[in-house]
Amino acid sequence: MLLGLLGGAMILQNITFNAQLKSRSQMIILTKLDQIQLQASLAYHKSNRQKHNFGNVKTTVVKDNIVIELGHETYTRKLLV
Repeated sequence: MLLGLLGGAMILQNITFNAQLKSRSQMIILTKLDQIQLQASLAYHKSNRQKHNFGNVKTTVVKDNIVIELGHETYTRKLLV
């Protein structure tokens, strides 16, 4: 019975750890998107070019939005004034 409780505790700990990793990963992506949003907004206001590349990240300004292609994912952020 004690081993069953310990096994259950290990499973709960593993679930908690995986949730923390997922949350941390999402925070890293959000921080990177914030940085790209700022870089793309500044680059757009300096050059008025709609498309920019920042390393392996492609950005396109569409109206008041920035479309960010990061890996296989696409995100949309507001163009900063």
